[in-house]
This record gives sequence, structure tokens and C-alpha cells, in this order.
Amino acid sequence: MNTWQTMGSFVVREGLLLAVLFFLVAFAIALMQQSLGQRLNNALGKTSLELGAVLAATAGAVTPFCSCSTVPVLAGMLRSQLRFGVCFTFLIASPVINEGVLLVLLRQQSSGQAALFLVTAFALSVAFGVALDRLGMARFLRPQPAPLAAGAVQVEGGPAPTIALRARARFAARSAWTELRSSAPYLAVGVAAGAVIYGHVPQEALLHLRAAVPAWALIVVMALVGVPFYVSPAMVVPIALALLDKGLGIGPMAAFLVSAAGTSVPELILLLRLFRVPLLVWHVVSIVGSATVIGLVLEFASRSL
Repeated sequence: MNTWQTMGSFVVREGLLLAVLFFLVAFAIALMQQSLGQRLNNALGKTSLELGAVLAATAGAVTPFCSCSTVPVLAGMLRSQLRFGVCFTFLIASPVINEGVLLVLLRQQSSGQAALFLVTAFALSVAFGVALDRLGMARFLRPQPAPLAAGAVQVEGGPAPTIALRARARFAARSAWTELRSSAPYLAVGVAAGAVIYGHVPQEALLHLRAAVPAWALIVVMALVGVPFYVSPAMVVPIALALLDKGLGIGPMAAFLVSAAGTSVPELILLLRLFRVPLLVWHVVSIVGSATVIGLVLEFASRSL
């Protein structure tokens, strides 16, 4: 398959997949916000930043979203006026606490290393969310529209009236379509950029780095190399197994896949709707920092245990 065919296949396959996934996630968030949104906001509003970040990291750990599909969730959280550190923690935790990497560690390494990965990724997600909140990074958020769109029922005081599921689903579908339509230009540019950069994950080129870069520095390099690539959750396990079978260490492999799953050019373009450039840079720093630390910890553990 030539380069143009590869790029065209990527645009059709990943573009449709991301559009459908984006709509479904936005639909689920809109539906949930109608029934649980206010109660959830009240509960999180009464917690400390640290506890809220822990809860957000827990939610992120059990949601197998790719970097792009976290964007509609994040948009919903920001429109609900949840604290910035809580929202940012979820954005980091959902792709970084990666189920694919966890499965590979359980299969190829040990349950101890898998547990170490979970603890490290969880702690880093919470730490970055809390730290950036304390540093006042919320000032780099773009203004968000009101939490409720036209057609929603808003009640001043007292319990909300019971609304039929069909009516709530119709409103959620309209909200999801509006979200997808407003994000479509960013999504299209992101997929096109991903097709140009991506094509396929250059496994042989990554393996050549092993001979050219010192072992400890290879983890940092692999974390940086992973930034532009789009790797969906379904791709993590086969890519990881291929890299390991060809001799790449567990640390560099984890650093690359955590970084590639945690951010990508399509996701960064989508995030421009929500973040100003300084916050976008901090997002990349958080992902690369998390991937590097996770890679170093796993590499050290593999040599020590």
C-alpha cells in the first residue's frame, strides 16, 4: 500500500471512528449530566482539591478512552464548572492509566510491576492536576458556554421534575450533535495531521534508537517521540508486544505508549477549543513527564526484581 493509500485509509477509518466515538461520549455525558450532573457537582464541590483529584483519577482509571475521546468529557466537566485541577486530573488519568499497558505487564512481566504501574500513573495524574491548579493554570482556559443548552429543563430550587428517558435522550442527542458539529473543523484538521504524521507506527525506526541512545536517555526520547502519534486503546497491546518481541526494553516501550496514548496531534488540535497555548504546553509536559517517570520506574523495577 503506497503512502497516499495509507493516509487515505487512516483518514476514513480513524476519522469515522473518532467522529462516532466523539458523538457517543458526548451523548453519554449529556445524558448523565441531566440525571446526576447537579448532584455530582455538589458532591465534588464539597470536597477538597486533593480528594476531588483522587476521585477524578479513579474515574479516569476505569474509562478506557483514547486521548481524543477525553475531550468531550473534559468539555462537559468544564461547562459544569468543576474545579480545574479535578478536570485536568481526569484528562491525564484516563489515557495514562492505560489498560493496554497494564495487560502487557501482566502478560509479559509480573503482577508486581503491573501494580507499580497503576500506583505510579495514578499518583502522577493526581500530582499534575493538583500542582497546575495551585499554580493558577485555570487562567489559561477558554470561556465555556453555559452548562445547559436550549431545550433543557432548569429548575430554581427544589428537586428536579422527573423527565421521561426518551425526552432526556433526545436532548442528549441534540447536545452531542452540537458538540460534534462545533468540534468538526478541529477534528478534521487533527485527523488530517495525524494521517500525515502517522501512516503507521515506525517500529523499526524506534528500534534503531536503541543502538543510538544511552539506555536511561532512551526512555526520555521515547516519551518525546510518542507525543505526535495517535494510538487508540485497541492498538496498544499489539504495538507493545511487537516492540518487546524485537528487543525494546519494558521502560522505553511503556514511555512511548503512555505518551502516544496520552496525547496526539489530533487531540491537541481539539483541545485548542478549550485551552490557550500555555495550558496546551503544560498538558504536553504533564504527559511526557508522566511517561518518562513511568518508564524509568518500570525499567528500574525490571532490573531489580
